[in-house]
Amino acid sequence: MALPVILLLIIVYIYSLLILLFYLEIDRNPENDIPALKLSRSISVIVPFKNEADHLPRLLEDFARQSYPVEIREIIFVDDHSTDGSASILASIIEANEQMHQLSLPRGISGKKRALAYGIEHAMHDWIIQVDADCHIGPEFISSHVAFLEKHPSDLVAGIVSTWKGKGRFLESFERLDVLSLAGSAAGSFALGRPMMCSGANLSYSKELYLETRKFDPVSNIASGDDMFLMIGARKLGRSLSYNTHREAMVMTAPVKDWQAMLAQRIRWGSKTGSYRMADIQLLALLVSLANISILLMPLWLILYTGLWPWLAGACFMKSLADFMLLFRMTGIAGARKNLKLFFPVSLLYYPFFMLSVLGAFRGKSVWKSETR
Repeated sequence: MALPVILLLIIVYIYSLLILLFYLEIDRNPENDIPALKLSRSISVIVPFKNEADHLPRLLEDFARQSYPVEIREIIFVDDHSTDGSASILASIIEANEQMHQLSLPRGISGKKRALAYGIEHAMHDWIIQVDADCHIGPEFISSHVAFLEKHPSDLVAGIVSTWKGKGRFLESFERLDVLSLAGSAAGSFALGRPMMCSGANLSYSKELYLETRKFDPVSNIASGDDMFLMIGARKLGRSLSYNTHREAMVMTAPVKDWQAMLAQRIRWGSKTGSYRMADIQLLALLVSLANISILLMPLWLILYTGLWPWLAGACFMKSLADFMLLFRMTGIAGARKNLKLFFPVSLLYYPFFMLSVLGAFRGKSVWKSETR
């Protein structure tokens, strides 16, 4: 057998086995018996925002419907110099709500990380829940986070992020399956005790942990990545990390507007990988890249090594099976199983899309996502 084909098979099968391991480690029926627990932990929810006038009213309604006791929670919105009237809209809505506060970053300070730090600095409570401003959350969101924490004491807890239903376009299903595959890889890696990724759109942690991990976050030259650098810092400090797969604790973000916005978002995510400085995370990124590029180039391999087509076809099947199984588990948890009907066309389009995002990441600049939508 030709050496290039042997290398391809090794890469694809290692990738497939890892994804299947993630699938096996994810709790398929997570329990979240909120009423059975006495929830008394004081919570500060931090929401950094920039130009989110279209999304803030909906998020405010979600917070108003939370079942968690109002006397032990506060919601802090931090404005990063919005220019679309977001601050005025927010002020008019929360004026009479003592549990909601609005802060504005001082002149000369900007960026999501600075907004988060400013909000945490002014937080009254020791446990932080971090949410993005373009999110939708259910009425048990805070309660589910706290109930999970009571059963699984941790210094950091990550949660599932998906997208809410839009107009039913193919792009929405593509994005939803993509983000749920990332959530599945994250949940599986947490369960294995080697957390590889998380999302700042759905993250909770102690204020103490946040302060201790600042030395691992290159704030000065990377505008975003607050979630990953926090997780990496927690790992380096030997802290306990958990993943909450309960649907009640899930966050749904706004779908991207078009393909260009989605590509820009993925480039922004990928451009930070080289800065994480943790071997297993960078090796995973390399493995995923090599496996996807190998499948993208499969027509070339079939032309060059026609006689080996059963082996090459087997590699394609194995990778597709592993990806499907992980998504089957995650779409079931997230209530998005019907999106799997588009698994085959999404898979075909994903490989060239992934290649574009990798090429863009090598020359991309990390900015806050509101600048890329």
